[in-house]
Amino acid sequence: MTDPVDRDAFNRTFLYLLDEIVGEPPKDSPGTAVLDPDAGWLQTLLTVDHTRASRTIAQGGTTIAGQAAHAAYYVELLEQLARGEDVEADWPRSFVPSVVDEGRWEETRARLLAALARFRAMVLAVDEWDEERLRGALGVLVHTAYHLGAVRQMIRVV
Repeated sequence: MTDPVDRDAFNRTFLYLLDEIVGEPPKDSPGTAVLDPDAGWLQTLLTVDHTRASRTIAQGGTTIAGQAAHAAYYVELLEQLARGEDVEADWPRSFVPSVVDEGRWEETRARLLAALARFRAMVLAVDEWDEERLRGALGVLVHTAYHLGAVRQMIRVV
């Protein structure tokens, strides 16, 4: 038998970190996991126009647009799994679109932020955190933070 996870403590901690990764940390935040202020997805993606978002930094590499699309895809996939849907991941397709015009770039940014907002709401609705739910929630946190870091490095080059 495993010890139960304190739902309220987990939610506070998880949402604190998720909000920071999204780019909306609490105003009274004592510190930062992202390190740089205003360095979450929201602020980061607003600093990049569609032209820069469509450039690769290495032959055969991804673009910022592709990274944002992939992060959105991952969160959406976990949402579907959490609802009990039978889904099969298509990882190569998850990086599409990689080249965007202004409208498609806005859609890609909005898609990611909306997926993260929906996932935040799903976390609040969980009554009990079992191991599978914990893996999914923490996976979203880690995966989106990883790709945010990749995008922040790519911005320096494109």
